[in-house]
Amino acid sequence: MRKFLFSSILFNFKIKELNIVRLIFALYIFGLAYGTRNHIIDICNDGFLGYTYVPLPINIYWTSLTVLDPLAIILLLFSSFSGMLLSVFIMATDIAVNVSVALYFYFKTGTFTLDRLLLQVAFGIFVFVTVPIAWERIKRYGEAR
Repeated sequence: MRKFLFSSILFNFKIKELNIVRLIFALYIFGLAYGTRNHIIDICNDGFLGYTYVPLPINIYWTSLTVLDPLAIILLLFSSFSGMLLSVFIMATDIAVNVSVALYFYFKTGTFTLDRLLLQVAFGIFVFVTVPIAWERIKRYGEAR
């Protein structure tokens, strides 16, 4: 199979077979940009490593998403398979960490804060379900080129 950059065909709208991939990637980019925005706001409000109410490794992880989310966006556009892998990694780890933190605080305080957790889980499920679809479409088109 010949290697190619998805970005070289991303905006060639004559290739109708990739419309679903364009839609999926647009939604990934929107969700990852929203996450980036949230982490930038948190850093502006609370400073670098400002999540002081959680252990340092979680604080570092959440702060690192300020870089990882935009990196996933760039990879989606220029190295689609790497971008999809990073997107899955980000969503799987972020959901695991956030659910764990929410449960910890629930058992500690008796209150369960959903804040943005439901939206994040819904986006994560979307990523997990659609990555195989996008992966196969891009792979199939790349082999046909």
